Amino acid sequence: MQVVWELFWKPLTIIKSIKSTITGHKKLKRYSIGFLFAILAAILGAMADVLPKPILEGNASFSGLNPIAMVAIIYLLNSIMFTGLLPKKNPVNEVGIRNFLLLIIIGVTEIIATTIFYLGLKNTSAVNSAILGNSDIIFTSIIAVIIFREALQRKEYFSYSIILCGSIIIPVYIDLAANNYQISQFVYGDFLIVFAGLFYGIEMNVYRYLSDKIDAKRILQIISFVGGIVTISLVFLLQIPLEFKFEYMPTILISGMLGIGISVLFIVVAIKNIGAVRTILIFSTTTLFGIIFSHIILNEKIISLHLIAFVMVFIGIILLRTKMTD
Repeated sequence: MQVVWELFWKPLTIIKSIKSTITGHKKLKRYSIGFLFAILAAILGAMADVLPKPILEGNASFSGLNPIAMVAIIYLLNSIMFTGLLPKKNPVNEVGIRNFLLLIIIGVTEIIATTIFYLGLKNTSAVNSAILGNSDIIFTSIIAVIIFREALQRKEYFSYSIILCGSIIIPVYIDLAANNYQISQFVYGDFLIVFAGLFYGIEMNVYRYLSDKIDAKRILQIISFVGGIVTISLVFLLQIPLEFKFEYMPTILISGMLGIGISVLFIVVAIKNIGAVRTILIFSTTTLFGIIFSHIILNEKIISLHLIAFVMVFIGIILLRTKMTD
């Protein structure tokens, strides 16, 4: 009887062990894929916040590309790209009128935010813009509390306070201190980026009413198309010069199609593999990559306060990790 038991039990144990190992490898592979895509999204997002600065500023032979014109080019290219990525069997009329109207609102809000952000980036340092970009977290919550009556827990006050300090107060203080506490061009740029955060916050709150059944590529296609049409219309109505050099096309492609477009798809892939909480925590390193790229690519100076600001924002996001996925 013992022999019969061992003949059946041992193979079963081995099979279970092999199955457990395979499952473990699959889980590890899924986590690795999710982590990789979240990091790539953070890197691409950081590039989108840093690389456009030289194009916006211009030089001795080039006055700089108008932020509205740049946004128009980026969003039109993105709309073409996402149209090509969508399967033909997924028609746009499946989105529905309600969702389509919401996407129009999101598209208009996003191009306003992106244009204001680029105006700010043109006037302030890329290091500061990378940190100030986190101000949308504050505005998203303020709008949710004031308009949508979302309740804040007492323990969340500390988290938002250190994010506020790290994402807005410290960067603005750095520029004020560097300019003898006067409202300089850099401080003006800082306030523009914070103002852009307000519109990103509005956009994030509108997203909550959007159906989760719509393909992410379809969402990005419609938003990009709306953004492109609105901004190109403004270019012609306001007679904004499209002074453009072909040598800047790689930067625009990396910033727009990869940094603004593909990075969002990478976030979706990451969420499916490692969940929203881990994805948000990893993607928050966009600020750190932005600081690093500002120094390496643009040769901007990094001081200890910049790093302190990043750490404060990162800690605040960790403390809010559950709420940010609701």
